[in-house]
Amino acid sequence: MTMVNATVNTSSSNDRSCIGFYAILFVVTATTIAKTASEFPLFPFQADSLEWNSNWLIATVIDYYGACLCFCGIVFKSEDNWIRGSLWCLGFCVLGSPICCVWMLIFLWKHGADSLSLSPNQRSHQQLH
Repeated sequence: MTMVNATVNTSSSNDRSCIGFYAILFVVTATTIAKTASEFPLFPFQADSLEWNSNWLIATVIDYYGACLCFCGIVFKSEDNWIRGSLWCLGFCVLGSPICCVWMLIFLWKHGADSLSLSPNQRSHQQLH
């Protein structure tokens, strides 16, 4: 009985850690984009301004890595082991969207497009297990 409770507590602790991580990631990315947009409006486009360009470049990089880390969470749960998931995520972060596309192509080839969508019944069933 104690072992079952320890497993349940670990799972909820992992869930809280993931929720906390993604909540912080949301705050960082949303704050960065909102601050940049308020200080350096996207329109009118200021291609000749070094300050405008560098601030939007930084915001875009933070935005990319925010999306990339969200995608990495899906990949970690989808891969068979953490080493393979880590290597994919390293590829996403270092080499960018072409590697994300390769992972998606391989995933779709192996599992089909239906594996990307969970109906409400499947979500409820997975939460029970």
